Amino acid sequence: MPKWFGGAALGSGLGLPPSDQWKAQWARVKRWRVKAERIRAKSMREELDASDLDEVVAYLQNCYHLRDWVEASRPELKALLDALFQKHFELGACRDVCNGFKHKAVKRPSHDPDFNLYREYDHFLEDGAPGRNPVLIAFADGVNLRKFDLFEFTDTCFALWTDFIAREVEAPARG
Repeated sequence: MPKWFGGAALGSGLGLPPSDQWKAQWARVKRWRVKAERIRAKSMREELDASDLDEVVAYLQNCYHLRDWVEASRPELKALLDALFQKHFELGACRDVCNGFKHKAVKRPSHDPDFNLYREYDHFLEDGAPGRNPVLIAFADGVNLRKFDLFEFTDTCFALWTDFIAREVEAPARG
């Protein structure tokens, strides 16, 4: 029988104490990040297709869902999680990506329910020059437009989580 990796969500099926069950989702985020990094490397050699972008979106969905796992495992961190998402535009934007690809209409966005994922072309470069025409993601921020290179955006989300976990989730448990 194969090893069981899911189903019980936050129940005893994970084999972790309730306060550590967020670690299962963090490990999942890291696995999806490896896939996103492979897509980044591919983008330097060739054009990306829809399934490549689906994998990057899946990474961002798992990245946002980490919030739910941390909050359910460590409810005392809810205020810190709220502050983290309020302080960092990118994490709220990650939520919008997650919800925007899940729902047809996002009713309560963090920033922009109509964010855009697109390729920006420089017509002076050779047609189809891989790595030269980045995939961007853009969000309305009031009257301004905030544009990010898609892979820099994924890096930022990961770095923010890595810092938060080290500083607020793991450090108190060690101390």
